[in-house]
Amino acid sequence: MRQLLICCFLTMALSPIAFAQVDFKAQISKSELGINERLRIEFSMNKEGDNFKPPSFNGFRIAAGPSQSVSNIYANGKSSFSKTYTYLLTPLKKGKITIGQATIEIDGSIYKTIPVDIQVKDAVELPKNPNDPNYIASESLHLVAALSKSKVYINEPITVVYKLYFDSKVRPSDVNPIDMPEYNDFWSQDIPSRRTIEREMFKGKLYNYVAWQQTVLYPQRAGKLPIAPLSLDVQLDVPTNRRDFFGNQVYTQVSRTITAGKRTLTVLPFPDEGKPTNFNGAVGDFSFEVKTSKNALNASESLQATVEVKGKGNLKLFSLPEMATPSALERYDPEYSEQVNTTLSGMRGSIKNTYTLVPQFQGKYPIPPIAFSYFDPKAKTYKTLESVELIIDVLEGPKAATPVVNAPNASTVAVPNVAGSFQFIAQ
Repeated sequence: MRQLLICCFLTMALSPIAFAQVDFKAQISKSELGINERLRIEFSMNKEGDNFKPPSFNGFRIAAGPSQSVSNIYANGKSSFSKTYTYLLTPLKKGKITIGQATIEIDGSIYKTIPVDIQVKDAVELPKNPNDPNYIASESLHLVAALSKSKVYINEPITVVYKLYFDSKVRPSDVNPIDMPEYNDFWSQDIPSRRTIEREMFKGKLYNYVAWQQTVLYPQRAGKLPIAPLSLDVQLDVPTNRRDFFGNQVYTQVSRTITAGKRTLTVLPFPDEGKPTNFNGAVGDFSFEVKTSKNALNASESLQATVEVKGKGNLKLFSLPEMATPSALERYDPEYSEQVNTTLSGMRGSIKNTYTLVPQFQGKYPIPPIAFSYFDPKAKTYKTLESVELIIDVLEGPKAATPVVNAPNASTVAVPNVAGSFQFIAQ
């Protein structure tokens, strides 16, 4: 009996099952793929487990899965077990992407897979099979960046509209941005799009299209400026050759990543010829006005003086010229305000500085003309506008001794009594 027990123990100890090691691993269909291809990844184990947790798949979108398959094979007196979780992944960006560890609990212990590295490259050419849904999708879907101009001056607006073209036989069901354009060296503002379906000729064929994104750009330096591409992940319903029970066409869903490609804009510098010394980057078509809320008041009362620019141009991207006033008019820092509307054609509206002035002495005080210069890109010339001289009449109050001026970039400056100077006007 003792010998029989020893033999049984040795048989169990030497059996393949007793010595079987847990094998939990990740297997990929390829280590390099194009951004328009799919990756198949399988997480397999040789023993049944619980609480399977996949990695986060950062950098990928799950196109399908997980699907499970279980295999129990008994042959030649030996048994084997295999369980697999399978995912189909679509890359969301180019470059090296690491798929992290998956975990599983087997016999009370936690097992982890080894992380795998995937290299995602440029889009690859798909097989030209007219019955292949992926090929149909590649031929039926396009993303184009349409620029309103190819050559502009610094601070002259251009519009970039990203148009998503699709053939009428396919149906986009979901669209998600992957790589958003970076507008380095530009001031930019996105313009909301209604994304309604319209029709337009594209590559000699009538397509449906949606203005997916539209942006106004103001280049901030001269040169050849690149506009980074927009990339979209699109879920597309593609028709097949099959019909359902009622004779309706059966569709299959295809995931496709598309990009508008990089565009380059030529930006011209401002011409040196005729450039005014007070030019500070205003570009467009403007009007200019300086006015006061009243021109007659008593000492210690207040009035408002405004310096305002109206029109169409880069209103948010330049500063207004400063106002000079006699020191007898106490001047407070201006309050800036703007009413600017930005559309596909650029900025339009007005900006202004409002100064509060409080006279200290009786008399007549001139506010000299102010010049404002801007560049007109249509005429390709500089233009200078000048306000009229304003007289502030202080009716009652103490009389001033020596008149001085509040210059734009100084505190108080004495004004000599010479012809043509800015001076106090005696009553």
